[in-house]
Amino acid sequence: MGLVARLVTALRFGRSGSDTIPLEHRPEAGNRGTIARVFAAGPIGSAGATGRSGTAGPTHTASAVYEEETEVAIKEPSITASPNRALALTVGSVLALWGILGFFFAADGDPGFFNRQGGMLWNAFGVNPALCFIWVLLAVALLIAGLGTTIASRSANVVVGALLVVFAVYGFVFVNTSANVFALNTTDNVFHAIVGVVLLLTAVGADKENLAALRAARA
Repeated sequence: MGLVARLVTALRFGRSGSDTIPLEHRPEAGNRGTIARVFAAGPIGSAGATGRSGTAGPTHTASAVYEEETEVAIKEPSITASPNRALALTVGSVLALWGILGFFFAADGDPGFFNRQGGMLWNAFGVNPALCFIWVLLAVALLIAGLGTTIASRSANVVVGALLVVFAVYGFVFVNTSANVFALNTTDNVFHAIVGVVLLLTAVGADKENLAALRAARA
């Protein structure tokens, strides 16, 4: 009976792959119910399941089921199943595009890494080399996190979102002053504010079930 239980649970649940996080010694409610039912069934030998000897009891079978069912794994959510991963990759791609193209348009303005005049990207965004460099750095952080894990993506979204909101406030305050060393204009500030808020809201409100399962599996 123990061998049958092992074969059935192995076929049903499979084994943890290289892309999974083992959930060891944490049987779910359904697993506990299965074990409880095995105990409640009484001695297996008395029902004839083990033949005439009756030597194998519920403890052995329950132990086998417990060992197999606690090998269930929590898979890392895919990009489409994780809002934080999807948003990190989306915003990272946009910032990378903005940053790379911005280096070419920044040459239309005054020379210098922190020039306050800057150039115009698509006749809308004010850019200079310093701003483009920051966009590229933020893009790299988001892309790496998005291609990694949900937990890393959420952390990156929080950090990058907060930086963009701060950047937006800085731009609104110093847009027409000599302190505007990133050549920011109103379009830049609105863009930073919207993207930053979306990143923060997604990090706070999305992937709660995914993150809880992943953290419980690693505990």
